[in-house]
Amino acid sequence: MDADIAMQKKAEVKMLLELANHHASFAVDPILKTEGVIDLIEADAMQRFDRRMKENGGYVREQETFMPAANSVTTDPISFTRYYVDFRSWERDLQLRYQYNGEKFVIEQATPGGLRPKGGRLQITVVTEQGEELRLAPKTMVGPSHVVVAYVDERPFLPMLPAHSFPVVSVEEVKD
Repeated sequence: MDADIAMQKKAEVKMLLELANHHASFAVDPILKTEGVIDLIEADAMQRFDRRMKENGGYVREQETFMPAANSVTTDPISFTRYYVDFRSWERDLQLRYQYNGEKFVIEQATPGGLRPKGGRLQITVVTEQGEELRLAPKTMVGPSHVVVAYVDERPFLPMLPAHSFPVVSVEEVKD
């Protein structure tokens, strides 16, 4: 039963991130757009992202953490990071390596790779507090992309049950 609840929470957090990131991806620079360049205004994107996380899940951002409300899907804060792949870089492979140390969730390394004219391959690895490497399924970028990776680290539902932790990723192409 505990595993089922954790999987349900993972699906709900993923949906929240996807909806918020989709909304964020519309923060396009209008001046560059008139010149045929699709680029994200990152501050506007995060405001849009924050607004959707609050509207859809009750979460309020405090620095690099989303704090839950009483009715949120998680009971503990969600750590997250974001990475923007701009219009000059989306055709290159990219390996992102994240580290979670029990308190902070940070990008440890961003390594660009080879060029793929139809879109670079995005590979994400999360290193847990215990040193376990979690490799998420690769994604192909089809344009400039806003990448949000969150790490849920929740206490157990009941004291006798184990805690559960999992990464969630959302990659959204910037919309024109």
